[in-house]
Amino acid sequence: MRERAGLVFPEVNYIQNRLSKFLPWANARELAKQVYDLVIDVDKDIDRILRDPLAEKLYEYDGQFFTPRDSSGFHTAFDGRHILRSLGNSVDTVFKALPRQSAIKALLDDIDTYRWLARRRRMNWEEFRTLGLIPEEIIRQIVAAHKRESGPAPLSDEEQTFFKSFEEQLEQSRKDSFIVSDQT
Repeated sequence: MRERAGLVFPEVNYIQNRLSKFLPWANARELAKQVYDLVIDVDKDIDRILRDPLAEKLYEYDGQFFTPRDSSGFHTAFDGRHILRSLGNSVDTVFKALPRQSAIKALLDDIDTYRWLARRRRMNWEEFRTLGLIPEEIIRQIVAAHKRESGPAPLSDEEQTFFKSFEEQLEQSRKDSFIVSDQT
């Protein structure tokens, strides 16, 4: 973890310098510290995944994506350094386009999205051994609950035709039993 914190320090300085174009130096420094704290949280979650030997066996991680070693696809999970690099390119744009407070909020919200993503992947890895955002087990439970709530699927035309004669027989039998019970 400390190695990773050392890796992001130059990028945090860069962000702080970019922010100082739009904010007083003390505010830029404070915002850069908040950014740093958020990306360190991201790195902690990613490091917890990477410490698991099974994760290393199943996935290759390049700082941006967990790529399965034996199949296609990927799971996005930017580490702190990559978040800061992408952020460095957008600070000017955000602060030029939005009022100061909105720009600060947008900046922090953007990083918080990365933090949420890394945390969710870590939690799902630890609990379900998947890096997906929604584990397959939960998807199956949702589908099963939906099927229970919506009831059985409607009958096809063929099924309706097949069961129609049985329904007619059942209806006739009810009428017959009603007539018998009326007479007694």
